Amino acid sequence: MIKSLPIEENPREKAIVNGIESLSNVELLALVLRTGNKDESVIQLAQRLLKEIGGISQLSHICYADLIALKGIKKAKAIELLSVIEMSKRLKQKESHESLLSPSDIYDYVKNEMMMLKQEHFVVLCLDIRNRVIKKKTIFIGSLNMSIVTPREVFKEAIGVSSAKMILLHNHPSGDALPSQEDLYLTEQFVKLGEMMAIEIMDHIIIGWNQFYSIKAKQLYYDNHG
Repeated sequence: MIKSLPIEENPREKAIVNGIESLSNVELLALVLRTGNKDESVIQLAQRLLKEIGGISQLSHICYADLIALKGIKKAKAIELLSVIEMSKRLKQKESHESLLSPSDIYDYVKNEMMMLKQEHFVVLCLDIRNRVIKKKTIFIGSLNMSIVTPREVFKEAIGVSSAKMILLHNHPSGDALPSQEDLYLTEQFVKLGEMMAIEIMDHIIIGWNQFYSIKAKQLYYDNHG
């Protein structure tokens, strides 16, 4: 028999009376999970899950396999939770009509998606003449080097949407955003190729943990709000 909560401990009722912002992380997760199991109430289940994964911030990069490996999480609950996580990521992104005019603008556009990734992701942003994002594409996942990040794959994204400007992005899972020699070399080569193809490489931003590096500006920035 699945355990139920007294009404005074029900996060749904608490949200109705006091507002959704009044809920704790555990209570918000409990709302998504909806039910507990024969051994735990939904609040107890949510508490245990957050403890096992290392806190709510870790939800941003949890995957389906990780979720169903947790006791008390079946297929349906895993997919429902992943859908909420994905919506959150999309809502945190700036709207595409906003122009990306500085390294900070670019960082803010992608930080919630890229900052806590456990593998390197190489991403390109294709822009219009007003520096608004037309298309965002993850080119590959893995260690960054020129033999993997091929010009054909990168520039075909810009050509496909008639974009004359691109921004390159990748993350450092270590959290340190300082560029490697390979990062600098790759950027230099893509800038040269871009000039030949009349496609401007506006910048290459490296995302770390609450920090980012602009190769164009040759500067490391810190996110004081992270």
